[in-house]
Amino acid sequence: MNKKHGAGDLTRRSVLLGTGVVATTAGCNLIGGSDPEPTSSGSGNGGSGVELTLALVPDPPGASEFYRAQMDLFEEANPGITVNVIENPADQQLNALELMFQQGEAPDVFRCQGTPALTRFAERGWTAPLDDLVTDEFTSRFAEGSLAPASSGLHYDGHLMSVPLVWGDWGPTALWMYNADILAEYGFDAPPATWSEMEEMARAITEEGNGQVFGLHPDRLDLMMYGSAPYGTLPNLDLTTGSPHLADDTLVELVEMFRRLQSEGVIIPGWEVEGASPAFSDFAAGRFAMYPSATWHVAEARKLAPDMNLKLAPIPVPDSGRRAYSPRSAAFQPIWSMSSESAHPEEALLLMDFLASIDFYRAYYEEFGSFTASQIAWEDQARENPDQAGILDVSAETLRTVPNPQLLAEGAEDFWAAITGDPELRAIDVAKDAVINDVDFRPLAEGIDQRVEELLVEAEADVPNIRDLLTFEDYDPLADWTRSQ
Repeated sequence: MNKKHGAGDLTRRSVLLGTGVVATTAGCNLIGGSDPEPTSSGSGNGGSGVELTLALVPDPPGASEFYRAQMDLFEEANPGITVNVIENPADQQLNALELMFQQGEAPDVFRCQGTPALTRFAERGWTAPLDDLVTDEFTSRFAEGSLAPASSGLHYDGHLMSVPLVWGDWGPTALWMYNADILAEYGFDAPPATWSEMEEMARAITEEGNGQVFGLHPDRLDLMMYGSAPYGTLPNLDLTTGSPHLADDTLVELVEMFRRLQSEGVIIPGWEVEGASPAFSDFAAGRFAMYPSATWHVAEARKLAPDMNLKLAPIPVPDSGRRAYSPRSAAFQPIWSMSSESAHPEEALLLMDFLASIDFYRAYYEEFGSFTASQIAWEDQARENPDQAGILDVSAETLRTVPNPQLLAEGAEDFWAAITGDPELRAIDVAKDAVINDVDFRPLAEGIDQRVEELLVEAEADVPNIRDLLTFEDYDPLADWTRSQ
């Protein structure tokens, strides 16, 4: 494996430059106010002029103007550095980047989104380690412990290889979204806390709703499944034992409950039809009362129904008690990387530091409404918004860090990537098939377990201790996992 790090010899001076950009941009006040006095060039070349190239994807709408304005602020704080922005189409961004590297025109800083993409570029030696950024001040911008190499999602081969953009908990946070007015109309003053309460409430609302209002939508059933068994059971392998166990009794109970509710007409009809309205649309229209939801549905529903009495709560748990929390398999999703082929590594590091600055994160949040990687940059403002505050509260209560074999890079990462990326092993697809077609889930789950076991046997030929690498005997699904375990 090629692990060349061409820009790895960043000096102590780089660190000073990196902290210097925070000092200069901190005075920029990206949300208004007077402009700062320029402090120093930060270019490391006596002001003779350095041009950097930043390759990105212009999303969301308005991103082109936003990034240009931010680069203008960076240039103002660092005279002597000019940033040229190159925009690649979202569906071709990685191919476009590869072509730039292959043609000897690599950007200095580039968007390399997601663990597979970061691994792909790091394996080719195209990403520079960013370890010189990691000062106490830099670390303080992020949640405590979130930059640990084994769980950050930003490291490769033990080196920091990326800085994040979005809040790491945005994706894995599982919400129970409900219309409090509908619940109250049918005699309920609180959301369900357990599965039996959920079923009771859904049945009552559907029965009394007379075809106009239904109790439930199963949109993100997978989020309920993730929180119902030790991590790894979904995707395909229980990391407390190193064995496949999708036919877990609690998971079977959950899917069978939804199958029962579907067959008896308790769930809103039509959700299973291709091209059906998104769940948040029917929810905003008041057609059903509650559902397991992803975070981004909140804003979409609010746009459609600004005055709805929308509330958020943790997803209901088994009546026998919680077995697991929603899994945080990485603290962040990688976004920005620095080229190992940059002719100006010190200046490029300045730009990386800027893209991970509190001011930049705050400006992005205020422009687009997205939670960014530095929670301290926007949390006070988010707390003033009931919907956003609700997301934060549920996340804090229901997320826990789990071991991630792909990030640990101890020999099981290829196998883990293979089984989690195999569409024929997608547990949620099998579960929804059982619900929609009214078939027993357990035999379907046992079939997936058998296939994963066969893949484990095959993998042992190359990695004899593969099962040991996938077993974390001290992993407690009810607690945050750390590498010391």
